Amino acid sequence: MTKILIIDDNVNLTTLLSKALAKFGFEPYAENNSLLAFGTVRQVVPDLILLDVMMPERDGGRVLADLRADLATRYIPVILLTALAREAQTLGDMDGIKSKVIGKPVDLKQLLSEIEIELDRVRTYNQQLAAQQQQSRQQLHQQHALPPGVPPQLPFQPQQQASSTPALQRQAGPPPPPIGSSGRSPFFGSAPAQEKQATNPFYASSDSDEPEDEPISASNRWGSPS
Repeated sequence: MTKILIIDDNVNLTTLLSKALAKFGFEPYAENNSLLAFGTVRQVVPDLILLDVMMPERDGGRVLADLRADLATRYIPVILLTALAREAQTLGDMDGIKSKVIGKPVDLKQLLSEIEIELDRVRTYNQQLAAQQQQSRQQLHQQHALPPGVPPQLPFQPQQQASSTPALQRQAGPPPPPIGSSGRSPFFGSAPAQEKQATNPFYASSDSDEPEDEPISASNRWGSPS
Protein backbone atom coordinates (compact mmCIF):
# COMPACT_ATOMS: atom_id res chain seq x y z
CA MET A 1 0.00 0.00 0.00
CA THR A 2 1.22 3.50 -0.85
CA LYS A 3 2.36 5.40 2.24
CA ILE A 4 1.74 9.17 2.44
CA LEU A 5 3.12 11.28 5.28
CA ILE A 6 1.36 14.58 6.14
CA ILE A 7 3.58 17.11 7.92
CA ASP A 8 1.47 20.02 9.22
CA ASP A 9 1.06 21.72 12.59
CA ASN A 10 -2.73 21.85 12.10
CA VAL A 11 -4.07 18.71 13.76
CA ASN A 12 -7.57 19.14 12.32
CA LEU A 13 -6.20 19.32 8.78
CA THR A 14 -3.96 16.26 9.15
CA THR A 15 -6.91 14.32 10.59
CA LEU A 16 -9.26 15.20 7.73
CA LEU A 17 -6.63 14.50 5.07
CA SER A 18 -5.72 11.18 6.67
CA LYS A 19 -9.34 10.01 6.57
CA ALA A 20 -9.74 11.12 2.96
CA LEU A 21 -6.52 9.42 1.83
CA ALA A 22 -7.41 6.19 3.63
CA LYS A 23 -10.79 6.23 1.85
CA PHE A 24 -8.99 6.28 -1.52
CA GLY A 25 -6.72 3.37 -0.68
CA PHE A 26 -3.65 5.10 0.69
CA GLU A 27 -1.86 4.46 3.98
CA PRO A 28 -1.68 7.89 5.70
CA TYR A 29 0.71 9.03 8.45
CA ALA A 30 0.67 12.40 10.23
CA GLU A 31 3.35 14.48 11.97
CA ASN A 32 2.34 17.76 13.66
CA ASN A 33 5.72 18.69 15.12
CA SER A 34 8.06 20.14 12.50
CA LEU A 35 11.10 19.50 14.72
CA LEU A 36 10.37 15.76 14.55
CA ALA A 37 9.48 15.76 10.86
CA PHE A 38 12.82 14.59 9.51
CA GLY A 39 13.05 11.72 12.00
CA THR A 40 9.51 10.64 11.16
CA VAL A 41 10.35 10.58 7.46
CA ARG A 42 13.36 8.34 8.14
CA GLN A 43 11.20 6.04 10.24
CA VAL A 44 8.14 5.79 7.97
CA VAL A 45 9.95 5.98 4.60
CA PRO A 46 6.85 7.28 2.79
CA ASP A 47 6.20 7.11 -0.93
CA LEU A 48 5.10 10.77 -0.91
CA ILE A 49 5.08 13.68 1.55
CA LEU A 50 2.49 16.43 1.97
CA LEU A 51 4.44 19.29 3.59
CA ASP A 52 3.03 22.48 5.06
CA VAL A 53 5.17 25.56 4.50
CA MET A 54 4.06 27.84 7.35
CA MET A 55 4.90 26.05 10.61
CA PRO A 56 6.33 27.34 13.90
CA GLU A 57 9.88 26.62 15.11
CA ARG A 58 10.89 25.00 11.80
CA ASP A 59 9.08 25.95 8.63
CA GLY A 60 8.49 23.76 5.62
CA GLY A 61 11.36 25.28 3.68
CA ARG A 62 13.92 24.16 6.23
CA VAL A 63 12.33 20.72 6.51
CA LEU A 64 12.48 20.37 2.73
CA ALA A 65 16.14 21.43 2.76
CA ASP A 66 16.89 18.68 5.29
CA LEU A 67 15.13 16.12 3.09
CA ARG A 68 17.02 17.14 -0.05
CA ALA A 69 20.37 17.11 1.79
CA ASP A 70 20.07 13.44 2.80
CA LEU A 71 20.49 10.73 0.17
CA ALA A 72 17.97 8.47 1.92
CA THR A 73 15.20 11.07 1.58
CA ARG A 74 16.41 13.24 -1.30
CA TYR A 75 14.22 11.80 -4.04
CA ILE A 76 10.99 11.29 -2.10
CA PRO A 77 8.33 13.34 -3.95
CA VAL A 78 7.01 16.30 -1.92
CA ILE A 79 3.86 18.35 -2.44
CA LEU A 80 3.95 21.69 -0.64
CA LEU A 81 0.75 22.96 0.99
CA THR A 82 0.58 26.70 1.73
CA ALA A 83 -1.76 29.68 1.79
CA LEU A 84 0.99 31.64 0.03
CA ALA A 85 1.28 29.42 -3.04
CA ARG A 86 2.71 32.12 -5.29
CA GLU A 87 5.43 33.09 -2.82
CA ALA A 88 6.31 29.44 -2.21
CA GLN A 89 7.02 28.63 -5.85
CA THR A 90 10.75 29.18 -5.34
CA LEU A 91 10.78 26.33 -2.80
CA GLY A 92 9.52 23.94 -5.47
CA ASP A 93 12.87 24.00 -7.32
CA MET A 94 15.20 23.35 -4.40
CA ASP A 95 18.47 21.60 -5.39
CA GLY A 96 17.18 21.01 -8.90
CA ILE A 97 14.33 18.77 -7.71
CA LYS A 98 10.88 20.16 -8.44
CA SER A 99 8.07 19.92 -5.91
CA LYS A 100 4.46 20.72 -6.66
CA VAL A 101 2.90 23.64 -4.73
CA ILE A 102 -0.83 23.57 -3.88
CA GLY A 103 -2.59 26.49 -2.21
CA LYS A 104 -4.74 26.32 0.88
CA PRO A 105 -7.55 25.72 1.51
CA VAL A 106 -6.79 22.37 -0.09
CA ASP A 107 -9.05 21.15 -2.87
CA LEU A 108 -9.27 17.39 -2.30
CA LYS A 109 -9.87 16.56 -5.96
CA GLN A 110 -6.85 18.58 -7.06
CA LEU A 111 -4.75 17.09 -4.29
CA LEU A 112 -5.61 13.51 -5.29
CA SER A 113 -4.86 14.30 -8.92
CA GLU A 114 -1.43 15.73 -8.06
CA ILE A 115 -0.68 12.76 -5.82
CA GLU A 116 -1.37 10.33 -8.67
CA ILE A 117 0.74 12.36 -11.08
CA GLU A 118 3.72 12.35 -8.71
CA LEU A 119 3.39 8.64 -7.95
CA ASP A 120 3.16 7.77 -11.65
CA ARG A 121 6.26 9.83 -12.33
CA VAL A 122 8.16 7.96 -9.63
CA ARG A 123 6.97 4.56 -10.90
CA THR A 124 8.05 5.41 -14.44
CA TYR A 125 11.46 6.52 -13.27
CA ASN A 126 11.93 3.37 -11.19
CA GLN A 127 10.92 1.14 -14.12
CA GLN A 128 13.34 2.89 -16.46
CA LEU A 129 16.11 2.61 -13.90
CA ALA A 130 15.42 -1.09 -13.37
CA ALA A 131 15.42 -1.70 -17.15
CA GLN A 132 18.77 0.08 -17.54
CA GLN A 133 20.28 -1.92 -14.72
CA GLN A 134 19.00 -5.17 -16.23
CA GLN A 135 20.42 -4.24 -19.62
CA SER A 136 23.78 -3.41 -18.07
CA ARG A 137 23.86 -6.78 -16.28
CA GLN A 138 23.03 -8.61 -19.53
CA GLN A 139 25.74 -6.78 -21.46
CA LEU A 140 28.26 -7.55 -18.74
CA HIS A 141 27.26 -11.22 -18.78
CA GLN A 142 27.55 -11.41 -22.57
CA GLN A 143 31.02 -9.91 -22.50
CA HIS A 144 32.26 -12.68 -20.19
CA ALA A 145 30.23 -15.57 -21.64
CA LEU A 146 31.10 -17.65 -24.72
CA PRO A 147 28.61 -17.68 -27.61
CA PRO A 148 26.57 -20.90 -28.04
CA GLY A 149 28.56 -23.65 -29.78
CA VAL A 150 31.99 -22.12 -29.18
CA PRO A 151 34.22 -24.48 -27.15
CA PRO A 152 36.26 -23.04 -24.33
CA GLN A 153 39.78 -22.00 -25.20
CA LEU A 154 42.37 -24.65 -24.36
CA PRO A 155 45.47 -23.70 -22.39
CA PHE A 156 48.64 -23.03 -24.35
CA GLN A 157 50.68 -26.15 -25.13
CA PRO A 158 54.33 -25.80 -26.26
CA GLN A 159 54.19 -28.82 -28.59
CA GLN A 160 51.59 -27.04 -30.70
CA GLN A 161 54.34 -24.78 -32.03
CA ALA A 162 55.56 -27.59 -34.29
CA SER A 163 52.29 -27.49 -36.22
CA SER A 164 53.18 -24.03 -37.53
CA THR A 165 56.46 -25.30 -39.09
CA PRO A 166 56.27 -25.79 -42.90
CA ALA A 167 55.92 -29.37 -44.10
CA LEU A 168 59.29 -29.37 -45.91
CA GLN A 169 61.11 -28.45 -42.72
CA ARG A 170 59.56 -31.36 -40.84
CA GLN A 171 60.94 -34.08 -43.22
CA ALA A 172 63.58 -36.47 -41.89
CA GLY A 173 66.01 -35.66 -44.70
CA PRO A 174 66.31 -34.34 -48.25
CA PRO A 175 63.93 -35.84 -50.83
CA PRO A 176 65.32 -38.70 -52.97
CA PRO A 177 67.02 -37.41 -56.11
CA PRO A 178 65.37 -38.01 -59.50
CA ILE A 179 66.50 -40.93 -61.62
CA GLY A 180 68.37 -39.93 -64.78
CA SER A 181 68.08 -41.42 -68.27
CA SER A 182 70.90 -43.83 -67.55
CA GLY A 183 68.92 -45.47 -64.87
CA ARG A 184 71.44 -44.52 -62.18
CA SER A 185 70.81 -42.27 -59.28
CA PRO A 186 73.73 -39.88 -58.75
CA PHE A 187 73.52 -40.48 -55.00
CA PHE A 188 72.21 -43.97 -54.44
CA GLY A 189 73.64 -46.10 -57.28
CA SER A 190 71.81 -47.91 -60.06
CA ALA A 191 68.06 -47.94 -60.21
CA PRO A 192 66.15 -51.25 -60.32
CA ALA A 193 65.42 -52.81 -63.66
CA GLN A 194 61.74 -51.98 -63.45
CA GLU A 195 62.55 -48.30 -63.13
CA LYS A 196 64.99 -48.51 -66.02
CA GLN A 197 62.30 -50.00 -68.23
CA ALA A 198 59.88 -47.30 -67.24
CA THR A 199 62.32 -44.51 -67.90
CA ASN A 200 64.27 -45.93 -70.92
CA PRO A 201 62.21 -47.52 -73.70
CA PHE A 202 65.39 -48.85 -75.35
CA TYR A 203 66.44 -50.88 -72.39
CA ALA A 204 66.40 -54.65 -72.84
CA SER A 205 67.25 -57.20 -70.25
CA SER A 206 70.15 -59.57 -70.86
CA ASP A 207 71.26 -62.80 -69.25
CA SER A 208 74.89 -62.11 -70.08
CA ASP A 209 77.48 -61.41 -67.49
CA GLU A 210 78.13 -57.98 -68.91
CA PRO A 211 78.37 -55.25 -66.38
CA GLU A 212 75.10 -53.51 -65.93
CA ASP A 213 76.63 -50.17 -66.65
CA GLU A 214 78.04 -51.19 -70.08
CA PRO A 215 75.87 -50.22 -73.04
CA ILE A 216 74.17 -52.94 -75.04
CA SER A 217 75.70 -53.56 -78.48
CA ALA A 218 73.79 -52.68 -81.57
CA SER A 219 73.61 -56.34 -82.63
CA ASN A 220 71.99 -57.31 -79.42
CA ARG A 221 69.63 -54.35 -79.44
CA TRP A 222 68.41 -54.59 -83.05
CA GLY A 223 69.44 -58.08 -84.08
CA SER A 224 71.76 -59.04 -86.95
CA PRO A 225 71.88 -56.69 -89.85
CA SER A 226 70.17 -57.94 -92.98
